[in-house]
Amino acid sequence: MTDKKSRKIFILDTSVMLYDKCSIHSFPDNDVLIPLIALDELDRFKDKKGVVGENARYVNRYLDDLRKIGNLHAGVLISNVNQKIKVDIKTKYTVPVGLDPLLPDNQMIGLAMSITQNNDCPVIMVTKDINFRVKCDALGVTAQDYLKDKIDLGEGEFYK
Repeated sequence: MTDKKSRKIFILDTSVMLYDKCSIHSFPDNDVLIPLIALDELDRFKDKKGVVGENARYVNRYLDDLRKIGNLHAGVLISNVNQKIKVDIKTKYTVPVGLDPLLPDNQMIGLAMSITQNNDCPVIMVTKDINFRVKCDALGVTAQDYLKDKIDLGEGEFYK
């Protein structure tokens, strides 16, 4: 079991959940934060045919099932993997000057910056979007790509 200081907060971008429906399960011994704005984006894909629509529906159903266990805003602990899943319900964050505050990616950057300022544990934005990762890096927000078969949990530790 991981102690509180070594836990990380992984913020999942919509692109990750659409790419791999099981991404939501891929961060044992850590916290997964799903921005409300990502759920809005996910909702737009649920009626699509194919894998993207299937992945959106799976994540929605899984989160709905978690509601039976606890409050998603407070966070639901998945005890067998020691992973907490939480939905961030704040919809407006301060974004750096020069970024359009209405764009979802920029709001997620604001979220990551806010959480980083208010927590001692590492905060990592996980996204398939290259430009999003570049913007994060330029603004000092840790970001990483999501690969189905290898998740960087930090310090050379990978979960497969």
